[in-house]
Amino acid sequence: MIRPTPIKSVSKTALTLALLLSPAALAQTAAPVSLSAAVQAALQNGADVRTAQANLNKAQAANAAQQADPSALAAAKLNAKNTLTLAQVQLRGARLSTLQTTVNSYTTLLRAQENVELQTLQVQVDQKAVQVAQVKLQVQNATALDVQNAGNTLTGSQQNLADARAQVNLASGKLSTATGLTAGVRAGALGNIPTLKTALGSLQTGLNTNLTGVVSANGEVASAQLSVKLADNDFTPARTLQDARTALANAQRSLDSAQKNAATTLSSAYQSVDNAAELLKVALSKEAAAQKTYSQDAARLKSGTISAVDLQNTQLTLKKAQYSRLQAQTDVLQALGSLSVAAGQNLTGIGGTF
Repeated sequence: MIRPTPIKSVSKTALTLALLLSPAALAQTAAPVSLSAAVQAALQNGADVRTAQANLNKAQAANAAQQADPSALAAAKLNAKNTLTLAQVQLRGARLSTLQTTVNSYTTLLRAQENVELQTLQVQVDQKAVQVAQVKLQVQNATALDVQNAGNTLTGSQQNLADARAQVNLASGKLSTATGLTAGVRAGALGNIPTLKTALGSLQTGLNTNLTGVVSANGEVASAQLSVKLADNDFTPARTLQDARTALANAQRSLDSAQKNAATTLSSAYQSVDNAAELLKVALSKEAAAQKTYSQDAARLKSGTISAVDLQNTQLTLKKAQYSRLQAQTDVLQALGSLSVAAGQNLTGIGGTF
């Protein structure tokens, strides 16, 4: 990664500020953690996951007892089975939700860290602009207002840098809370960004068994169907059968609504991943162009056709392109996290199969 070009004749105060807020100084506070390690820690330490696991263990024991009890009636057996099935899906849902939260927290922290680098370089560029304006003023090639404007711009950049550092600390705290990792945690570099290869139609077929809301509605339908079956005889009052059929019709409508809502949410999340992937391609192209321009200007500086100030401005343009590319990468990861929750299966390539 391109590092800011050192600037000569920088004031002691400004130099101290740059050193204190530099990524190197921040990195000393804690060793960076990988996204995979952060997700694993969250899955192990997350309260929602642990609660869902405890509920599953309880449901497994209750179901085993009901199925083995010769005196248990059909409704009790079905209820225990439905509760177990729902608990299994709820555990998967808790893991996926925890995965999404961790991915979002991690990528937010990584963006904040990279923004500190960007704002550090911006401060250096603006410091140089003040120096240039002061020199021009001395030779009467600029006005005092030009120097003042350059100084105002520098002040704003320094404030942005201070805010960027504060955002790192806030994002680090959120990631620590989500994962149970120690305070001051820092994000490492992103690995390869996964490509979505599963078709939308394939994801839609799994909604009936992967989503808590749909599975719960399916269980209600099964229970209502059993009630109708048990009431459909000569010795049960007709009113009881009518009520059971009404309850079944209501349960079927609720199931239909849950399925449609799930399908709509899934389609929207899938489209978001597609959009994010296309924007990443654009960001990568722009970064490549900026890198080429920087390399050309570095050669031009050696040949004496541009100044060091010109190269520093080109370097800033490259850094902005790199930051935009990082934003696009994290947008893809966040979109995949949302899609995973909507599909009820892990599509991020992180944390394994749930």
